[in-house]
This record gives sequence, C-alpha cells and structure tokens, in this order.
Amino acid sequence: MKIATFNVNSIRSRLHIVIPWLKENSPDVLCLQETKVSDRQFPEADFHRIGYNVYFSGNKGLNGVAIASLEEAKEIIKGLNSEPADKDRLILAKYDKFNVVNTYIPQGFKIDSPKFEYKIKWYARLKNFFESNIAQNNNKLEKIIWCGDLNVAPEDIDVHNPNGLKNHVCFHERTKTAFNEVKSLGFVDIFRKHHPEPEQYTFYDYRTQDVVQKKKGWRVDLILATHDLAEKSVDSYIDIKTRLQKKPSDHVVLVSEFDI
Repeated sequence: MKIATFNVNSIRSRLHIVIPWLKENSPDVLCLQETKVSDRQFPEADFHRIGYNVYFSGNKGLNGVAIASLEEAKEIIKGLNSEPADKDRLILAKYDKFNVVNTYIPQGFKIDSPKFEYKIKWYARLKNFFESNIAQNNNKLEKIIWCGDLNVAPEDIDVHNPNGLKNHVCFHERTKTAFNEVKSLGFVDIFRKHHPEPEQYTFYDYRTQDVVQKKKGWRVDLILATHDLAEKSVDSYIDIKTRLQKKPSDHVVLVSEFDI
C-alpha cells in the first residue's frame, strides 16, 4: 500500500503535476492540502478519469483539503467537531483496513499573535478529535494514517537553521510540544523511521533563489501511523522532482509504503 501527501498550493494551478504523478506512481491514497478552491469548482472529473475517488472540502482561495483514493471510502468526516470553519483543514476517510486523516494545520503567523494561540489550541482539539472519532481498542488508537502539512518541524534536523529559526511559529517549542501531545496518542513518524539523516526537507520557500540546491528547506509535511501500521511500513521517501517542475508548489510529494 502506498500513501502520499502533497501541499499543492492551489489544486487547479498544480493539476499539471498532480494528475501525471498519480498516473505514473499509482498510490492507493493521495492527501492534498491548500487546494484553495470551493467544493463546487474542485476539478473532481480529472481524478475520476484516471480511476480515483476524490473527497474534498474547501473554500475559494484559502486552505482546503482533499483525499484521492483508489478504494471508495466507507465514511467521510469533514472538519473538527465544534467549528464549521475547520472543514477546510481536516478530512477523515474510513476504509476497510485503515483510516486516513488529512490535516492542514494553521500556520500561526507570529508567536505573539492570536493566530499562534489558535494554532496551539487547534492541536489540542485535534487530539480530542482522534480520541472521539476513531475506533479504539483498549484505549489505544488503531489503524490510522495521519498526514498532511502539519506546519511543524519536529526536530532540529528538520530545518536548515535551527538556531536562527527557534522562534518561528513552525519551529517554536510550544508548537513542537503541541504536536508531540497528539503524536503521543500512539503515532510513529514514518519518514524518520526509515531516514534519520539530516537535510531531508519537504518545503522550499519560493522567495529564496536556488533554494533546493542550497538545501534551505523545512520538513513540515509528515506521514504518521499508529504502531500497528508503522510496524508494516517498508519505505518512505521525498519526491524532490515535484518541486523542480515548471510552476511547482513550494512543497514536495512525500510517500510512505506499507506491506498491507
């Protein structure tokens, strides 16, 4: 089984990358973030033509999440429980053998802003969401793949300049603590399971010239899985080619493979 995640920074602007990538790589599931399109205008026909079901929730020009899958989902849940506005940041798809939660976590703007406090609280609400919406066995979450743009670089090796970026909203200690509170429910970082080496990034800022070549990146796109699935993971890799194509997203495709 192959699971992938990609912050597209506008699905309609990145179809020239997404659809050929799906045709060439045939993942079982592809999670998309920052689709930036209303549901009425989501290009679902392009996915259907190549054999994918697609589930989406978004608004024009802002946020937006989607899940494309070869298997038809048994159930779809959009958003966290209490705020309708969250429907463009989370989508849960339940399948026969596993569940996929795709999230686009708030970025946070600045550490002294209300948006940063909202981000920290969003992580806490996400933890409650997992505990409330996914079947549990002996109080442990089971068979979940959680992925997306989590707007957190969990470790020093996940940023190109840890000392200089320590107060950034995606690398601040409060952000990492909030992320780890959710991770502590029983999730494993699949990429890091297979690749402990540094300079492995999924985001390269448009504003820096030759940013990929200079390796000035961040690893903020993650695929995590509960222990029962993590034990069956066999590989994970970053497809850097998706950042080097014409009119790319500022993120890359991240893939994890499981022997299921």
